Amino acid sequence: MIDMVEIEIADIGFAEELVQFWKKSFLAAYSDIHSEENIQAYFSSCYTVEEASNILISKNYECLKANRDQQTVGISIVNDRKCPLNTELNAIELKHLYLLPSEYGSGLAHEMMDEVFQRAKKAGKSHIWLSVSKLNQRAQRFYMKLGFEQLGTGADIHVGDEVLHSLVLIRNV
Repeated sequence: MIDMVEIEIADIGFAEELVQFWKKSFLAAYSDIHSEENIQAYFSSCYTVEEASNILISKNYECLKANRDQQTVGISIVNDRKCPLNTELNAIELKHLYLLPSEYGSGLAHEMMDEVFQRAKKAGKSHIWLSVSKLNQRAQRFYMKLGFEQLGTGADIHVGDEVLHSLVLIRNV
């Protein structure tokens, strides 16, 4: 039997754990693509306690964490930011949806996305958009199954001296 998951809003006390969670998730998705040196450079510039703290205290962001047996097994972060490819939409950005690899296929990602959709709708948003690496086929398939559609090309993601190209996906709430 799988233990129940509790989804709750993370607060500033979660900053250090959030950094570690970001790092674990990034490594699971990209350790076979990028060099260790470039990954560490990316971590130093993007996955810092300062960045996590800024997100956790900002009124523009909401971080949800999923806990199973008092361990964080998934996180989502939304940013109240319009889609750069269609600023006319009343949209919100899904900045991160990360799970521990042990949770892949468990239904947790769907559960977390349902929560994100409900919160977006309650906030009066009409759409959710996100950027996903062109190399992250697993994530792209997941989002497409949820009804996201490709809107266009997103910003490049610099991982040390390497570049990941991204896609912007969007769907109605």
